[in-house]
Amino acid sequence: MQKCCVITGASSGLGRELALQYAADGWRVLAIARSEERLLQLSQQSALIQPLVLDLTDSAAMEKSAGIIAAVLPSVDLLILNAGSCEYVDADNLELAAFDRTFAVNFFAVVAAVKYWLPLLKNSAAGNSGRAQLAIVSSLAWLFPFTRAEAYGASKAALSYFTDSLRLDLTGQGIQVSLIEPGFVDTPLTRKNDFAMPFLLPVADAAARVRKAIADGKLRCRFPLRLSFSLQLLNLLPYSFRQKVAAGLKR
Repeated sequence: MQKCCVITGASSGLGRELALQYAADGWRVLAIARSEERLLQLSQQSALIQPLVLDLTDSAAMEKSAGIIAAVLPSVDLLILNAGSCEYVDADNLELAAFDRTFAVNFFAVVAAVKYWLPLLKNSAAGNSGRAQLAIVSSLAWLFPFTRAEAYGASKAALSYFTDSLRLDLTGQGIQVSLIEPGFVDTPLTRKNDFAMPFLLPVADAAARVRKAIADGKLRCRFPLRLSFSLQLLNLLPYSFRQKVAAGLKR
């Protein structure tokens, strides 16, 4: 039976590449994003990719979306919650709206997707497949304090904790939950950064790593390893010294 997956944030970057790679492997892909134009362009790349224009931060639309997805796909074997955004803030004049926007996409939209789409995964797990998978894309950024990243890093810290806690509560229900925490990936989002990005990965490489982690049933996938290990080692430093290192990275 043909496998089906749902991918959010599929109009660009990592989500777009994941959609293309899964379709190339014969998966039926429902690609979700807000941009109708970019989704249409993506769907023209493969007959197996079907677009769904949806604003994940629209509560009313999200509540109706499960029925739409169920009508389009015979099952949801894999759900990848990848949509995200990044805004940098100024500590001397914190823009509250920037925090609202960042958390709306990076955290609350994921919670809403889990709330409304989890029954679709449970149905698949109870069906012929006997197993369904949920992958949530967070970031390595929350492992270490970075300048001007109060909104972005905090949203990803919340997302990683949410994912780990959710996995516990779904134990025994046939749903494999994978937490994906990438470093810098060459996407339209990161190209806006005005600072050096160590160990920057091509998007095709990053997508391949995500797919392998999901296929292997990994609970958590952090990459690239050099960046992950570096950040974790920095966290082992005495707190005051770690603060000095972080301050030295300010721009």
